Amino acid sequence: MMQNYLDEFCYKLNRRYFGQKLFDRLIIASVYPYWYDCG
Repeated sequence: MMQNYLDEFCYKLNRRYFGQKLFDRLIIASVYPYWYDCG
């Protein structure tokens, strides 16, 4: 139970400044490894 609370706290803490950019960062994170290999 305590571990779940700490995991959620860390998750929210690490993403507190993304706001509307969260979706953009998700797309970049999912495409970047493939884009990097092509270069």
